[in-house]
Amino acid sequence: MTALTDIRGERSFFRKTRGNAIVKLVREQYVRNDIPCMAECCSSCQQLVGNTMHQAYLSAEADHYVIPDMSIVMRYLEILEHEEFTGIILSQTIVTSLQQHDKMRTYRKLRQIINDTRHNSVMFYNEIFAATRITRLPGETITKRDWRALCSMANWYSRHLGKPIVLLSEVFHQSDYDPSPHNLVSVRTMKQYIDQYWPDHSLLQSLVHVLAEAVLEDDLERIKMSSNKNKSDPAVSGYTEYKAMEELEAGIKSSRYFSGILKCRGTRDSGYVNGGSQLGKDILVVGPENMNRAVHGDLVVVELLSENNWTTAPNTIAYGGGSAEDEYEEMRLTTNTQSMRPTGRVIGILNRNWRSYVATIQEDTPEGGSFHLAIPLDSAIPKIRIRHHDVKMIQNQRIVVRIDSWPVSSQYPNGHYVRSLGPIHQLDTEVSAILVEHGISVSQASQGFSEASLKEMPLDEPDRPWQPEEKELARRRDLRSLTVFSIDPPNCQDIDDALSARDLGNGLIELGVHIADVSYFVKENSLTDLEARARGTTVYLADRRFDMLPSVLSERVCSLRENVDRYAVSVLWTMDSKTFEVKNTWFGRSIIRSSCEMEYEQAQQLLDGEPVATNLDRELGNKLRPSIQKLATILRAMRQNRLSKGALELESSEVKFKITENHKITDIIPKDTKEIHGLVAEAMIMANAYVGKRVYDGFKEAAILRRHPPPNPGQFDMLVKAAESRGFSIDFSSNLALSKSLQHIADKCRDDPEIARLMKTMATIAMNEAGYISSGHYPVDQYFHYGLALDFYTHFTSPIRRYADVVAHRQLLMCVNDEVALADCGTKISSMTQDNKVSEICDNLNLKSRESKFAQRDSTELFQSLYVLQNTVNGPLIETGVIAEIRSNGFFVFIPRFGLKGPVFLVGKDGKTTVPLSLQSGNSEHDEEYLPNCDIQVDMPTAITVTAATLPKPIVFSLFDHVRVSLKLRKSHAHRHMVYMTLIDLQSSELPSKKMTSSEMMQSIIANNNDDSDMTTNQQHMPNTTTMSKQEIEARRELKKSTKHQGTMYELLEQFRKISITENTTN
Repeated sequence: MTALTDIRGERSFFRKTRGNAIVKLVREQYVRNDIPCMAECCSSCQQLVGNTMHQAYLSAEADHYVIPDMSIVMRYLEILEHEEFTGIILSQTIVTSLQQHDKMRTYRKLRQIINDTRHNSVMFYNEIFAATRITRLPGETITKRDWRALCSMANWYSRHLGKPIVLLSEVFHQSDYDPSPHNLVSVRTMKQYIDQYWPDHSLLQSLVHVLAEAVLEDDLERIKMSSNKNKSDPAVSGYTEYKAMEELEAGIKSSRYFSGILKCRGTRDSGYVNGGSQLGKDILVVGPENMNRAVHGDLVVVELLSENNWTTAPNTIAYGGGSAEDEYEEMRLTTNTQSMRPTGRVIGILNRNWRSYVATIQEDTPEGGSFHLAIPLDSAIPKIRIRHHDVKMIQNQRIVVRIDSWPVSSQYPNGHYVRSLGPIHQLDTEVSAILVEHGISVSQASQGFSEASLKEMPLDEPDRPWQPEEKELARRRDLRSLTVFSIDPPNCQDIDDALSARDLGNGLIELGVHIADVSYFVKENSLTDLEARARGTTVYLADRRFDMLPSVLSERVCSLRENVDRYAVSVLWTMDSKTFEVKNTWFGRSIIRSSCEMEYEQAQQLLDGEPVATNLDRELGNKLRPSIQKLATILRAMRQNRLSKGALELESSEVKFKITENHKITDIIPKDTKEIHGLVAEAMIMANAYVGKRVYDGFKEAAILRRHPPPNPGQFDMLVKAAESRGFSIDFSSNLALSKSLQHIADKCRDDPEIARLMKTMATIAMNEAGYISSGHYPVDQYFHYGLALDFYTHFTSPIRRYADVVAHRQLLMCVNDEVALADCGTKISSMTQDNKVSEICDNLNLKSRESKFAQRDSTELFQSLYVLQNTVNGPLIETGVIAEIRSNGFFVFIPRFGLKGPVFLVGKDGKTTVPLSLQSGNSEHDEEYLPNCDIQVDMPTAITVTAATLPKPIVFSLFDHVRVSLKLRKSHAHRHMVYMTLIDLQSSELPSKKMTSSEMMQSIIANNNDDSDMTTNQQHMPNTTTMSKQEIEARRELKKSTKHQGTMYELLEQFRKISITENTTN
């Protein structure tokens, strides 16, 4: 075929201008006849694709393909997005219509489907292809013309490929189709199609019914446009219609309006939009009226309110738990809360970022009726109004819902029910809820891989274990004679990395890092590769993991198990044995045989020189000890060199759980900090840094790198004030200065290491997030990794669990001209070397790694709450903690024992003070009885002061003070149970209490039996009662109990008189 570039056509359409005038637009088009069909089974069209490794083709195994029309795209997009819905041919006709009608959100969703190669779907340019292009007939409507264009395209595909084509439409039917001679084209509604091809798929069957009845945003727009005669429903008080898109765009361009992602904190009471460089501050959006139907995550347009309406940012602890945002976003709102912030109102939506939400039907929902309110698990999301024919079936269940629309006349958004996850508060249900909330795919959540993907796996069976091929052995560097070993947590199955160290003689030593060769088994654009790319990472939760790769690879063939031959990609450094200067570096494919799968505890014992390591053969230990000690010598020097350049040693609060088979959590264990952990990490950092530089040298425009940008000065405000409250200073002029400041604090706080630990944690939170980039998208001076103090860095050492590492492996092996890597590319250009493709991969990986981190955090909090639930059945769970954050209504306490941070509320939801009586008595039973007439004063972000008439002096709770707390669980029907704490006492300063005699105690009881309003006056005339002792508190409690049982005060006082007589006789 040859392109016909001299044949021209025109496409005209009408569009409304900013002034509501209708204008005709004409676009010139060049008609071609060399547009490929993008089908695997068509060899002639594949020649037209050229020498690029195109990622999406129509699968040759499919028995039919699908062409949706506009009615299907607008109503059933959620079904088209489903992982199992494949073989879609998206027409240029539909794309053009979406662009003309400002349906960019729908267009982007369709592009995501096309770009997700698991869908095996393509876009076809039928409007400029000579064989499918049609012209509009006189008097013909646009809708009818577009339908004929789709029919022409379906006819061409059926003739060209000889396969059935299904036209999907809710408007046109089989009678509206002019059959082709081959008669391989059929017209179906979505319901007919699902019934025919997915009769037993319960989710799709349910969705097709629900979506058919849903009122979508586009339905509302049509209703609004057509309601010229009839008045539309009145708007909910405070809500207003959004401004026209043309006005929004003009306002943004002139800086009259501001656009950004709306982020809500904790609840929907407040949120913010980044004001950007023009404003230099976040814009607060306070209250549902100003949010104006925008939802957390939407791309909104905000109009600033007058300065009279500007306010300070809220700095309270949310009473109902938080949203899915990370701690950095929380810190943005709570730093500098005393300064006035601009406020604004949402006047338009540029993009709805609605997703699947986990929710629970509201408890007081009546059994009758079709519409019900679902309360989302994420408290930043509003209640969603859904329709369900039998609410009993989904009550007390975690369900998945989607938002369809939010009309101005409705207090809540309209949505639809998708599926049920299971009964609330059951472990498997709550884990499934975490996966849905963080966008973990259904296939990964079910730990499943397609049958076609599993066919790509190497054979590895008990009676026929996988063995290296002789031909491949000849191509690799044989390192099986080296003493190679892995060091991992106990029971690790997916072993990515192994180490080696040896003397070479002549004053030289060799350090080796050996990484599982995943890219040898997972070829680019194979089904396994596409699935791994979409998953992005293995997701690790507290009690389970969800793999990126099939277990035959992750646990067996790729895993570097002991005493078996395994393919690896190795980095070998030849160094000076005294200065550790690197003389030479070798990268390449190798064959290794690990001598031992060591645990960290065993390796540390060998490093410490112990004669025998636990559960390790003595002879094997003697063999490994010299290598481990040599490895430690090298890596200590490497680490010290990096620290001298400004590398930061920051903190995390990772924990692991001891869990029985019946889900009983017996213990929570904080992350271990043995030296061997840091040494293994240093080896991985070194390998990642060298590989990062090597792939950049080979692919300067498309190298996958890990970038950690330096923080802005304002991000350290909270850390600086926290340090000053303890007499320290923080120099953050560079990473080296910050590192020295934190180390100085650690040296001075050896008697109280939690202070240094929390300050390092605050520094971690203040940092910008590290992310993957393609080198072609940034200048060289922005590649720097701030936290590690490295000019070049990537991820290379964990390809079993991170897809970024697989990309790095492919790029590295092409850089060193590996024979197999080059053969895999063949004559085609790999997407691994194209800047735009690598950048797209990086964007997905950044999203997936972020959501994986949040899922892991939510899982940890879930199991911490289970531990508190199980361990408070027979009595209170009392622990010592450190005040980690100060807020206006209380503070957060960090419990090092459990790696848990929870709130202590000093002000209740009703605004009344809730300072516990236990603060004076020291008795944990008094933690839910409160001191009367308290006053709270906050000095953000370092102290909170409590004053009361019954206190001898104010009580000051300062950042990093030690407190005793009782851990409790706030149970919820719609949300997860939340761990909170009640205060027992402040350990850093003892409150003085005067021991009272019985007679003084009786006087105090009589005086304090009056109303709270009279209590202060009485105490002014009673110098002996300015302080309530523990005895008096107990007496007052007994008095309170006695009056409840209709006893008189004189009966109680008689008991104390007898105590007094006894006291006098004993003295």
